[in-house]
Amino acid sequence: MTKVGLLLGAIVVIGCGEQKVALDKSASETDSASADFTPLPETITKDFIMGLWAKPHDGRETVKELAGVRRREGVWKVVTTTGPDEREMTNTSEATMTVKMVDRRFQVWQWSDGQAIEYSFLTYDPDAERNRWWGLLPDGFIMEWSGERYLRDLVEWETVKVPGEGVRMTVRETLLTEDRRKLKMAGEIKVNDEVVAYRKDDFTWVSELPEGHGLSEAK
Repeated sequence: MTKVGLLLGAIVVIGCGEQKVALDKSASETDSASADFTPLPETITKDFIMGLWAKPHDGRETVKELAGVRRREGVWKVVTTTGPDEREMTNTSEATMTVKMVDRRFQVWQWSDGQAIEYSFLTYDPDAERNRWWGLLPDGFIMEWSGERYLRDLVEWETVKVPGEGVRMTVRETLLTEDRRKLKMAGEIKVNDEVVAYRKDDFTWVSELPEGHGLSEAK
C-alpha cells in the first residue's frame, strides 16, 4: 500500500456539533481551569494512551470546553468513502468505533476496520487554549492534531505530527441530529500543499457501551 493509502486509513476523526446540543443528562460540566484533573503529560506515549483506554467510562463532571466536540459515548458504525477526486469517491469501507469518557477530561475511543485497530483520545488543553487529539496507529506511530471551532457547527482539525514528509491533513465534522446519533465528516490529504486524496465519513450511533467498560466494572 502507498504512503497516501496508509494515511487515508489513519484519519480517525473527532466529533463536533452545534452549541445547542445538550450533553447526556448523566453528565455535568466543570471548568477545566479550576478543577483538579489528571494532568496532560508533556510527551504522549503509547503506554499513556493505552492506560486511558483501560480505564472505565465515567462521563460525570466533564470539562465544559468539550461540550461542543465530544461525541456520544457508545458504539458507532462508520461508513468511509475515499477517492483521488471529490467526483470519484468510489472506495468504500466500514469500521466500528467505541467511545468513552475517562478521568473527566479525556474522550477515548477504539477504531477497528476489521484489518487494523487504532486508539485515540481527545482533550482540552487549557495551557494551549484549544482542543488537542492524539492517535496511536497500529505501527506505534502517534499522530497529533490541533482543533479550533470556527462556527457553531464546525470544528476544523489540522495535523501537527504525521508519518510523512510534507504531508498535511484536515478534517471537518458536523453534527446532523440533536440527539448526537448521526455525524458526517469531510477531509482531505495534501502532500506539499497539493490535495492528493479526499475522504467522507458517515457516523451512526448504534448502541451503548459494551458490558465491562463502565464504572460498575472497575475494581
